[in-house]
Amino acid sequence: MAESLEAQDSSYAFTFDDGRTINRKELAKLILDTIGEGKKHTAIISSEIGMNYQSVFAVIRTLVTSELLISEKMNKYTAYKQPKPCALANFFNHGGVVDNIKIKDRKKYKAEDFPNNSYGGTKGYESFSGNVCNPVYEGGTE
Repeated sequence: MAESLEAQDSSYAFTFDDGRTINRKELAKLILDTIGEGKKHTAIISSEIGMNYQSVFAVIRTLVTSELLISEKMNKYTAYKQPKPCALANFFNHGGVVDNIKIKDRKKYKAEDFPNNSYGGTKGYESFSGNVCNPVYEGGTE
């Protein structure tokens, strides 16, 4: 799993085309703000920010591995967009709900209390398979 942006070395400074410098964490925030709600590819993001392609691409790949951006393959290029929170995520990932459940009562049952349902014998698979002769295993021909 990729390490978070806070855990990465933030002392490395990226340089804009006009000579200004910015650290990795601030550049990542600037890239996320530039993308916004839509989807853009790296060349458009780098031209809007005013930084070279390779520097922007390196931070974008970090954002993708940190799951802060989603990459979507287009015809000629890869577009990047921010993940939208899914309404069903709270429903299926209900870890907080499970922690809040209180069990009021427990009742133990013995195995003997339940009926014994057997599906073998003369009604099931055995009666069907016993009527068929398989010449491969019997050593004969039909």
